[in-house]
Amino acid sequence: MTSRPSRADALNENNLSTGAHVPQEPDEPDYAEQRSRLYRILVNIERAASCSLLVATLGLIVLQVVSRYVFNTPFSWTEELARFALLWFTFVSAGFVMARRIHIAVDLLASKLGRVGTIVLDTFAMTAVVVTAAVMAVAGAEFAAGANRLLAPATSLPMSVVYSAAVTGFALIFLHAALHIYLNIRHPEVVPDAMENLEREAV
Repeated sequence: MTSRPSRADALNENNLSTGAHVPQEPDEPDYAEQRSRLYRILVNIERAASCSLLVATLGLIVLQVVSRYVFNTPFSWTEELARFALLWFTFVSAGFVMARRIHIAVDLLASKLGRVGTIVLDTFAMTAVVVTAAVMAVAGAEFAAGANRLLAPATSLPMSVVYSAAVTGFALIFLHAALHIYLNIRHPEVVPDAMENLEREAV
């Protein structure tokens, strides 16, 4: 007795025949990265920058602890730089997470909808993200430009550099969300459904 192929298996067979591929793991490139070398480079830069900023934050915190409790001569700039690195890490990694569709989401409603309903719901959510990200990026750019003359007390870095993290993060989120909307409309066969997203988040 042969078992009936699941919807996921049928979808994967269709994807293979059309040259599309739905990633099964969070670290696997999605359709846009498979088709565009430039976009794949951008996503890899986001991932590398996120990892570097996280390591830098940890290193600065360790340096602060060692200098304070081991040598009893704490540096005045490590804590401030750690906060700035953490801020940049937060926004850059948000862009990477949006690119791979692995952001935290409530899929209770989407999991009960059909394939078409899930894509429509995801497109609506992505549209809200695009509008919000655009507004925040413009507002952040204006705020960063106005803080150009302000300097950080310990490192003397222009505060516009610090506030530019939000501009960069929201711009990346806008780009990735807009691309997801395009893929939802033009290539719905490569959009992972709610259960596939849950499985990828659990890996």
